[in-house]
Amino acid sequence: MFPAFTAVDSNDLLANFRYQVAPMNLNQHQAHALLEQNGAILIDVRTRAEYDEGHIAGAYLMPLDEIYQHPELHLLKKRDTPVLLYCRSGRRSGLVMHDLARLGYKYLMNMGGVLTWEYGLTNAEPTLSFAQALERVTPLADKF
Repeated sequence: MFPAFTAVDSNDLLANFRYQVAPMNLNQHQAHALLEQNGAILIDVRTRAEYDEGHIAGAYLMPLDEIYQHPELHLLKKRDTPVLLYCRSGRRSGLVMHDLARLGYKYLMNMGGVLTWEYGLTNAEPTLSFAQALERVTPLADKF
């Protein structure tokens, strides 16, 4: 007999969650819950080819070798927007997270990689521009 699985509500997964100014790793269930509540912008740091093979819905592509020159990256710092980073396994997104922290970006979270993502992937591009998506991010107000 298999163990019973009980779905956990996003609010329950985030009950003890707190944004941190220091870089932090976040488990993927919490990351998914945070995305459901629009509490962060999602950035994929893989290559264009990897992204096109399948990515997390709503993810914006900023490849590792291009992210520091990305024309909209400054918007994250300007707004102190919480950022969820991911790649294939979590290594590249971890490097980017620590580099961005050294550059003064806040509320950076590494959620690992798509290899272990349980919530499905898509090939669809985000429907909103990066700037529009940033406008819609509403950090969990009592969590700062």
